[in-house]
Amino acid sequence: MGVIYSELRATIQKLKEQIIKIQEGDSQLSETDTRQGLINPLFRALGWDFTDFDQIKSEVRIQQFNEPVDYAFYSSKKKSNRPILLLEAKRLGSNLGHKNHIKQLTSYLGAMGVQWGVLSDGNRYVLYNSRGGISFEDQKFLVMEVKTVDTESGFSMEEFVRHLSTLLSRECLENEEIQKAYEEHMINSHIKLALESLLSDPFDTLVTAIRRELKDQRVGVPDGIRITKKHIEEFLSSIADEAGRIPVDLEAEAIHSDEAVQNSVIESAELEQSDVRARGKRVTIRDLLAEQVVQVGEQWRLAYKGEVIWGRIESNGQLEVQGEGHGNPSKAFQAVVGKTGNGWYYWQYRDPEGQWHRIDQLRHQYREKLTRKTTLTLVQDADAPNGA
Repeated sequence: MGVIYSELRATIQKLKEQIIKIQEGDSQLSETDTRQGLINPLFRALGWDFTDFDQIKSEVRIQQFNEPVDYAFYSSKKKSNRPILLLEAKRLGSNLGHKNHIKQLTSYLGAMGVQWGVLSDGNRYVLYNSRGGISFEDQKFLVMEVKTVDTESGFSMEEFVRHLSTLLSRECLENEEIQKAYEEHMINSHIKLALESLLSDPFDTLVTAIRRELKDQRVGVPDGIRITKKHIEEFLSSIADEAGRIPVDLEAEAIHSDEAVQNSVIESAELEQSDVRARGKRVTIRDLLAEQVVQVGEQWRLAYKGEVIWGRIESNGQLEVQGEGHGNPSKAFQAVVGKTGNGWYYWQYRDPEGQWHRIDQLRHQYREKLTRKTTLTLVQDADAPNGA
């Protein structure tokens, strides 16, 4: 029987609420409780029958290892002793990024000749393809977290259901559709990386593409206006963030700023220029502190590839991470991850209701406050008597 999607959605929602309740209550689940209370219900909703031992075996021992693998999933379509999926479970809240946990699962996969594996604490599901590369990082291809479903830091419910059903459902694993889903995921991921590279300094490739659009008249340029390579480079640099990346929501920002100008009571060029300056300013943590958008002592988190790293706002305007201070989120991201990235996208803050959001929202709040202050100053200047 295939996956019943309404049942899968209901199961995910119930598990999300259960995990949040457990963690907020500081309860500690054992690995056995995690398996029975969190992992088993999800896989039942994915079409797996834990009473059918031809489908699933637990505590499967491998000759050269002292510890058994927690779950081995088998295909009813293939009369083979080789599983099609292995799952290694840890208690809720475990660090799934620990090298011992990863090595344990990948060693099982290699010893049994199994391609697909999952490492899970009942909340996070880290998926591995043993044929995806030599290193652990190459083999890891997707991290999903139940607790963050339908939040800004996680997948939407529809995305979560789609990933689970195409990658871990009994139907798709038995029909080997997981390979197609894996390839589609990797293709999309690398296109995204290529797009991020295209939107990152140096902008040479992006400049060439923009000039071609202008030359081909797909974007109409008024007569007498000459747009040079230097003009394009300067514009791209002015809208890039601290890491030299172009934000992907340019159109949304442009629409928002246009509405702000259109609805303003001051329709002057001076106000328009002030708004552009506010949006184009490279914001620092010190700026956020100065405008009281953040407070000293607040904690930010970085959820990256199954791990959570914490940072603390210091009074000197730096983000302290692992004992080191960083003046902007992108530098903090690079120090922790080891590669460049837009820290405003990856770091998250917690709102008064306890929900986590990308700190880019704080930057927008700062710019809005800066624009409002500039607007107020202009209004006061305009109302003041001449010569005042």
